[in-house]
Amino acid sequence: MVTVFLYFAWIYYSPISFLLGHPLGTFPTIPLFILNTIVFIPLCYYVIRLWLRTMMRRKSGPAAGIDTVESGDGVPESGDEWGFATRPYSFKPPSKVIGFKSDIRESPIGIDAGFFVKIPDLASGEAIFDASELRSKVMKRSKVSSGGWINKRVSSRSAGSLKASETSQHGRSSRFRIPPNKASSIHLPSTVIAAVARTGRIAPGQKIAISRSDIREKVFTARIPLTVILVIDVSMSMKGSMSQVRDLLERIERETRGSRDRAGIIAFKDSGAVEVQIPTSNWNKIYRGFTQLRVSGLTPLAEGLMKSLETVKRERMRRENIEPLVIIISDFAPNVPLAQSVGPGQARYTPVRDLVKASRMLRKANVRLAAVNVDPKQVKWVRILKRPYHDALELATMLRMRKEGHDNPMETLLTVPVFRKTFGAYLVARAGGGHAYLSRELMRTDSVLGELLKGSHEKVRLGALDLVESEAYLSH
Repeated sequence: MVTVFLYFAWIYYSPISFLLGHPLGTFPTIPLFILNTIVFIPLCYYVIRLWLRTMMRRKSGPAAGIDTVESGDGVPESGDEWGFATRPYSFKPPSKVIGFKSDIRESPIGIDAGFFVKIPDLASGEAIFDASELRSKVMKRSKVSSGGWINKRVSSRSAGSLKASETSQHGRSSRFRIPPNKASSIHLPSTVIAAVARTGRIAPGQKIAISRSDIREKVFTARIPLTVILVIDVSMSMKGSMSQVRDLLERIERETRGSRDRAGIIAFKDSGAVEVQIPTSNWNKIYRGFTQLRVSGLTPLAEGLMKSLETVKRERMRRENIEPLVIIISDFAPNVPLAQSVGPGQARYTPVRDLVKASRMLRKANVRLAAVNVDPKQVKWVRILKRPYHDALELATMLRMRKEGHDNPMETLLTVPVFRKTFGAYLVARAGGGHAYLSRELMRTDSVLGELLKGSHEKVRLGALDLVESEAYLSH
């Protein structure tokens, strides 16, 4: 009925007729009538299509959404007059882990496999660093010999930041052991003592008989270089945290420059991640990589983790005994999944599922992982639970796990909507076997890298007493 009314209104008041000299409000001539009808049909089709699409996108307000009607003929049945559905209905419980689009932030409408073909445009957006300031740093020579650039001991500048034991055959001998395979460096005093203990007292002039079981080898302790991979979120949601990103990267630069530690840069936004700078100990090259970091676009966090895994595998092919440390700097609010989650047959996807998958792959590859959250709102968990950031989130997860009756913390993180939206850093750390940090909390430590390495080895374990004390504290 509405369409018929609009049709006659168009015929009598068409702008086409007015432009051709025909007065408005009168029935046009036959040629004008045919021309107006030809124009009205596609125009009406596209207007109705646009209206339907707009109504489908609305989630609140008058006429939000469009009701779905039953299939088949509209034959009235008993109970319809009371508004009861007569179509057979079977309840299908929603998935606790995945959902439509993103549960954290809305993914763009129309995202498909073709979206991921495009390479992220790093040249668009607001720059994180001042290019002129970085260029001036590139021109300066690092004062490694005098210690003017970095707060490191002179003895450690030519080595690395990681104190390793039983991983290399150089450094200082700290102890001895029975060699598991072929002895690489024999510890002579302990070998002789073991031979004497086996044979008993030795007569004067008798030679000591050393067997294979008496051999002891040296165990070395040395500082070995790290391969630090900075996975930096340069999406639009990071615009309010650029100062924290700058401060954190400058601290890492002061602690690694002049040593044998190597650093690489991976930036992610829009459709994927890009390796801006391969791992290198030349910080002049890293400065040039920082000038390419510009904030804009979406947040493909899982793609950034997968790109870091590719970098680690490539570096291990070049140097077998590298010690990688992946540092993720983000607000942990992803809204773009991996490309394979958008292909045919994948109608349901969420970036959270892919985030857990990528984190577990890093853990399986024995990669140290540190998740640094730059979202200032996360400090509330530290203030409420009176604990460091990672411990506070773990305690909150354990308390909610007891309340919901879940079996493990990961199930709690994935099923509680509030935790899925705000516990992104802890979710990555938990799945990847790493540690979560708050950037402001991390900047107050004496050594950022030292704290990150310490967290990669620590395993937080909360006891029953901690849960009881926290429940009592929160109840007051």
